[in-house]
Amino acid sequence: MRDIFFKIVVNAVSVLAVAWMLSGIHLENAFTAIMVAIVLALFNTFLRPLLIALTFQITAITMGLFLLVINAGIVMLAGAITPGFEVASFWTAFWFGILMPIISFLLGLPEKIRQQQIIIKRTMNFDDHPAFKDMHQQQQSENSQDFQDAEIVDDDSENSGVR
Repeated sequence: MRDIFFKIVVNAVSVLAVAWMLSGIHLENAFTAIMVAIVLALFNTFLRPLLIALTFQITAITMGLFLLVINAGIVMLAGAITPGFEVASFWTAFWFGILMPIISFLLGLPEKIRQQQIIIKRTMNFDDHPAFKDMHQQQQSENSQDFQDAEIVDDDSENSGVR
């Protein structure tokens, strides 16, 4: 639940940032940005996969560039449905669809890095676990025992006739 809330807040801040950058986007207030973030999340979850499936051939022919048109259409639809959010033109929606995921990614990056560091710390710190500690000590004692049991062989005596 915390993760979903965090993503909505990051997307709302991204919507505010893109609205500030693009003159064709009009937002009434921050609450509208939160509503736009929720509407876009719902559209991207349910509508976008359907549109991608229906336009698969043209997307394949354009090598994925048609996905930008789908994104622009979703932004324009969100502008038509969400009160207080206006999109002036297709090209404004097009640039909104490009800029918002980039800003969203950059804003969410510190949290992703923090989560990865926690995962790395959890996986790398296995020496503290009793089972791994016993296994590590047993392995060290076996290695030292093998070294003590090793036999020293004089190779020079066998190869003395070969020059």
